[in-house]
Amino acid sequence: MTIKKFKIFLASNIEKEEKWLTEMSNKGLHLTKYRLMTYYFEEDPNNSYVYQTDFRPEADEDYFQLYRDAGWEYVDDAVNLFHYFRKDNREQGVKKIYSDKESVKESYSRMMRFYITLFLLVLLTQVGLFATWRGLWVQYLSLGIVLPVVILYVFLLFSLRRRVKFYNKKG
Repeated sequence: MTIKKFKIFLASNIEKEEKWLTEMSNKGLHLTKYRLMTYYFEEDPNNSYVYQTDFRPEADEDYFQLYRDAGWEYVDDAVNLFHYFRKDNREQGVKKIYSDKESVKESYSRMMRFYITLFLLVLLTQVGLFATWRGLWVQYLSLGIVLPVVILYVFLLFSLRRRVKFYNKKG
């Protein structure tokens, strides 16, 4: 039986997402698919997995093979950027791939570059709104939609920046 759960995690909260997925698995719900803030789970109380989420825009076959060689099973991806893997929780000393300080920092740096690019594109698309401002209701509506998105991006970028700084200092 497929169970759907709607939950939002920002890119800067990958560890929280991994922890939540692992907790769900401990309860017998195992991720099978992710689509637009909706997690799809299959119920099986006999298994338990540890989950790892990795941000990799240009994932190739070597990348997936590295995970397979380490015993990780590929589950799904979010827009071909965030890749979900799992490994049996009963194995002794489950070691995550790309979990050393430098790899984690690089992952957050990649996210930051990606989201800065998107943020600049969002701002660029709004130039016409402000260049032709006449105070029309549709312009206010558009501004009301865009402003929360801009605020969310600013929050996300600051969160990612804090993560990168944390891993620069760590160790």
